[in-house]
Amino acid sequence: MQEPATTPRRILLVCIGNRVRSPLAQGFLRAELDSAGLGHVWVDSAGTNVWPGNEPPEREAIFEAARAGIDIAHLRSRELTDADFADHDVLLAMDWDSHALAEGMAPVEHRHKVGHLAHSARREKITTIPDPAAAGYARTLACIQDACEGWVVNHLVRRPTR
Repeated sequence: MQEPATTPRRILLVCIGNRVRSPLAQGFLRAELDSAGLGHVWVDSAGTNVWPGNEPPEREAIFEAARAGIDIAHLRSRELTDADFADHDVLLAMDWDSHALAEGMAPVEHRHKVGHLAHSARREKITTIPDPAAAGYARTLACIQDACEGWVVNHLVRRPTR
């Protein structure tokens, strides 16, 4: 499969603490990319308010991802940095708060890279990836999986021309 010249090669998923939603999205997006033969696209995650950092995802997130066949146990939380804006082609926020914080941190020339993962959902009617503490893991995972599938189809998979 030939890729368009503007194909993003480095994607960063962003939430507040980088312990649940963004690592889940990292795992699910990685699986979608691999399934589409796009293993060369780099995926990472970060949080806007991470403390203390270098922590694994929450145990329930690891468990729920594993039930879906996705291993996120090796991931570690980290803070969003200034370098992330130059180093990544796109930053996809999980919610409005992380979007606002990331956009506020972004240098003017990189603000256009900050978007919402939820905007790529194709079946779920969402504007944000819900927090599992409020919506439950089943709903959060369904939204993440739908948005990751939609993002790959909309941004990376070349459609045949008619």
